[in-house]
Amino acid sequence: MRDKAYEQEVDRVQQEMLLMLDDLHTDIDHWNGRDLLAAQRALQIIIESLIGLSRYTYQQKYNISVSKSRSALDGLAKQGDICKTDYELSLKMIGFRNVLVHDYLDVNQKIIEAIIRKKQYHDIQRISEILLQSLP
Repeated sequence: MRDKAYEQEVDRVQQEMLLMLDDLHTDIDHWNGRDLLAAQRALQIIIESLIGLSRYTYQQKYNISVSKSRSALDGLAKQGDICKTDYELSLKMIGFRNVLVHDYLDVNQKIIEAIIRKKQYHDIQRISEILLQSLP
C-alpha cells in the first residue's frame, strides 16, 4: 500500500533542496566556503531522496526490498520503469553522492560548480516524478 505521507515528505525535501540550490546558482560566482559546503550537503540530500524513492518504488511495485542503493535502480531499469539514460544518470548521481559522503577529501569543487551552473540537480526531481507516476 502506498505511503502518501512518505511521498509528500520526499517531495517537500526535494523542493527545499531545489530552492537552496537555485539560490546558490544565482550567486555562484561569489561563493565562499560555507556556500560550497551548503551546495555539497544539498546535493547529498536530494540524491539520497532519489535513492530512497527508488527503493520505495521498487518495493511498492514488485514487493522486493533491497538494501543497496543501486539494486532498486537496477531492478526498475530492468522492468522498464526508467529509461536507460535516466538509469545511467541516476548511477552517476549515486556515485557522486558516495564521493560526497565517503571521499570528502577528494571532492572536486569544479564538479560541484558545474552541476550547479547547469542546474543538473533538477534531473533528480524529474526522475522522481517518473518513479511516482509509475506507481499503481
